[in-house]
Amino acid sequence: MRVFLAAVLVAVVLAPAASAQTVQAVDGTEADNYNNRWTPQTTTIRAGGTVTWSFAGTTALHNVASRGANWSFRNGDPGSASPSASHTFSAPGTYRFVCEVHATTMFGDVVVTDASGNPPPPPPPPPLSEQPFPNDAGAPSGFEVADALAPRLSRMAVRTWHRGARLRFRLDEPAVVSVRVLRASVTVKRTRAMLLRGRRKLTIRRLPAGVYRLVVSARDLAGNRSRTRRVRVTVR
Repeated sequence: MRVFLAAVLVAVVLAPAASAQTVQAVDGTEADNYNNRWTPQTTTIRAGGTVTWSFAGTTALHNVASRGANWSFRNGDPGSASPSASHTFSAPGTYRFVCEVHATTMFGDVVVTDASGNPPPPPPPPPLSEQPFPNDAGAPSGFEVADALAPRLSRMAVRTWHRGARLRFRLDEPAVVSVRVLRASVTVKRTRAMLLRGRRKLTIRRLPAGVYRLVVSARDLAGNRSRTRRVRVTVR
C-alpha cells in the first residue's frame, strides 16, 4: 500500500501542468527606427496552455490575428484600440500570429509542445504539385503606378489630457504621423505612429505646465509628405 501511494505521489509531481504565457505589444521608438514588435517574439507552452497578448502601455494602434492555415483567431479591428486577448492551444504545433497594422515587424510564433514537453514535429512539405517552379510566374500584366499624392491631415484639434495633450485629426490614407512638441523654440518631445486612414488621435504624455506648439506631419508608404500643421495647447 505504501509503495502504491508513493508511486501515485511521484506521478502527480511529475505530471506536467498546462502553462500560461503573456506576449506584450511594444511600440517602436526613435532608437530602433520605430519598429513595433512583440516580446517575446516566440513563446512555448504545453498543449492546453493559454497565451495572452497584452497591449498595456502602448499608444499606437495594434491588434493580434492568426497567420496560417492551422488556426483562426483575430482580436479587434486594426483601425481601433484593441483590448488584451487570450487563446488556449489544445494541440501541439507552431502557430504564427501577427499585428495586422504592423505586419512587417510585429509577428511571432507560439510553439505548443505535447503534455510531456516534447516539441511538435515539423510540418510536412507540400506535395510536388504545389511546389513552385522557376517558370511558374506569369508575365506581368501591367506596370506599377507610382503614388505621387501626399497624405492629408484635416479637422485637427488639441486639448489638455491628464498632464499632457491629446491631438485629434482625420487622415485620408495610411501614413506615419509625426508630432514634434516645442516650448518656445525648443523641442521637448517627439512621437511617431503608423496609423490607418480615418479619424485618429495621438496622446503626448507627461508635459510640465506651460504653453506648447505641436508641429504635425504625415508620410505615406510611398514617401510622400503632407503639409505641416501647427496647433497650440496650454497644459495646466
